[in-house]
Amino acid sequence: MLENNIRLAGQLPQTMGNMTNLKSVSLILNGPYFGGELPSSLFQLKNLTTIHIEGNLGKEWSLPANAQVGDDTQLERLVLKDSFVGTIPSWIVQLKHLQTLDLTMSKFQGAIPEAIGDLSSIKYLNMMGNNLTETIPSSLGKLSSIEVLILGNNALQGELPASIGNLRTLQLLDVRSNEMTSIIPSSFANLESLSKYLH
Repeated sequence: MLENNIRLAGQLPQTMGNMTNLKSVSLILNGPYFGGELPSSLFQLKNLTTIHIEGNLGKEWSLPANAQVGDDTQLERLVLKDSFVGTIPSWIVQLKHLQTLDLTMSKFQGAIPEAIGDLSSIKYLNMMGNNLTETIPSSLGKLSSIEVLILGNNALQGELPASIGNLRTLQLLDVRSNEMTSIIPSSFANLESLSKYLH
């Protein structure tokens, strides 16, 4: 059987924003000459529900510093693993329908955006294994639907914010291998759904 192997190179074009019926983008195990900045136009597509980029060896990826998110954007899953660099941009919180945000084992650096608490639909938030610093923002306490929160293996500092106690639906909390203090806020007792805590 004759197999055709397509080796993608360069980066995704801004003209992807013209693909109005696009529902899913999945780029897994590509490289070594494929990467770059994701086109901001992707985040204006009203039918796109999933972006999954993982295991691309070679050229690094990044999120655009600025993106105009469409009012009718329906993105539910944003999975960017292994090969992303830069900071987590604040515009990401405009993705109002986002249920899964997975940034595992990349090279994101800097602070977790304070506005992260505006992701009101988020259920699964995983930022494990990056270079995130500063303190965990108290706005995380506004994530009323969250079930899994993983922030382990970073360089986060300070204490767990007391607002963590507002997360009544939280089942898994992982903050291990950071530079945080070991003080657990008294509000922790309010986590009635919590079944696993890793620190």
